Amino acid sequence: MKPRLLFVYLHPSPFVLEDIALLSAHYEVRPFHFDARRARSVSGMLQLLQAQWQWLHRELAQAKLVVGWFVDYHMVLPVALAQRWQVPVAAILGGFDCRCLPPKEGVFCSRWRAALARYVYRRASLLLPVSARLMEMPATAWTDGLAQGVRAWVSGLRTPFRVVPTGYDPTSWPMGPEQRPLVVRTVAFVDSERVVYCKGIDLLFQVAHQLPEVLFEVVGVAPELRSYVQRRYAPPSNVVLQPPVPRAALAAIYAATSVYVQLSRAEGLPNALCEAMLCGCIPVGSPVFGIPEAIGDAGIVVEKPDPKAIALAIQQALSLGPEWRHRARERIAKHFSREHRATALLEALAALCERG
Repeated sequence: MKPRLLFVYLHPSPFVLEDIALLSAHYEVRPFHFDARRARSVSGMLQLLQAQWQWLHRELAQAKLVVGWFVDYHMVLPVALAQRWQVPVAAILGGFDCRCLPPKEGVFCSRWRAALARYVYRRASLLLPVSARLMEMPATAWTDGLAQGVRAWVSGLRTPFRVVPTGYDPTSWPMGPEQRPLVVRTVAFVDSERVVYCKGIDLLFQVAHQLPEVLFEVVGVAPELRSYVQRRYAPPSNVVLQPPVPRAALAAIYAATSVYVQLSRAEGLPNALCEAMLCGCIPVGSPVFGIPEAIGDAGIVVEKPDPKAIALAIQQALSLGPEWRHRARERIAKHFSREHRATALLEALAALCERG
C-alpha cells in the first residue's frame, strides 16, 4: 500500500498538476485545493479554513507526509495540525512567497500574511525552493536596491532546505527552425497593473521605441486590460498585444520567436522562459531570482533595468548564430529536466519521511 501524502495548493497551475501526477505514482495523494479566488473574501476564507480543518482532522491520522505549493495562509493549519500528529511538512517555494517589492508585491508586503508566512517557514520540516536565490538574493537595481529571498524576511531561520528546480519535458517543447524573423516575445498572463510592473513589460515598451525595426509581442494580455495598457503606456507601433492563448499553442509561438525576454523584477524560476529556451529562443533576462540560473551561458543577463542596455542586449541576441538556439535548448534539457525534478523531489521527501 502506498503511503498517504496530503497535498495543499492554491491554484491548479500546470506545475502543480504535474507534481500531483508525479507524486501519485509513489504516494496515495490526497489533494486540497485552497482556492485563492474564494479566499479573497472574508466569508470565502472562513469557509475554506473550516473545510481544511475538517479535511486535516480526517486525513492526518493516516498521513505519512504533507506537501504544499507556496507558503501563505493556506499552509498555516497544515503546519499547525501536522505538528500535533508528528507528520512532517514540506513546503515548495515558488517566488511570491519569498519577497516584498514595491508597490506591495509579494507575501511579505502584507503585515498579516507576512506573519503567517513566518509561522509556516519556522515550523515546516523542509523547504523546497525552485531556485537557491529564493532563499537569499543580494540587492539589485531591479529590486530597488532591496535584498530579497526568505532569509531577508525571516530572521534566524533554521528550517533546512533543498533546491529542487521545476522540470520540463523537451518532447513537449520541440526545437523550432534555426532561421527566424526579427521577433522578440514575452509570455505572461497580464491581468493587472501589478503584473505589468512585476514582469517588466513597461520596460519592454520603452525598449521597443529604440528598436523600431524589430517586432515585439506580449502574449497573454487580458482583453479587459488591453485598452488600459494602451492608454497608460502608449506602446509604439512595433508592439503587438496578444490575448491569452491555450498552453498547447505556446510551442508554435516560441518556435516563431527569435529572442525571448524575461525582464521580471519579481520571479521564481520562470516556466515560460524555460519552455521558450527548449524551443530554441535565445534568452535575454534580468538578474532576478531564478532567471540567471535558467539562462546561464546560453543567453544574456542585463544587470540594470536600463532600456538602452536592454536594447543593446536584444540587438546582440538577435545577431547570434543558430548554435545559440541549440545551446539554449541543451541547457534546459540538461539542468532542468522533468526527470531531474522527479528524482530530487522524491529523494527529498523519502528522506523527510525516514527522519520523521
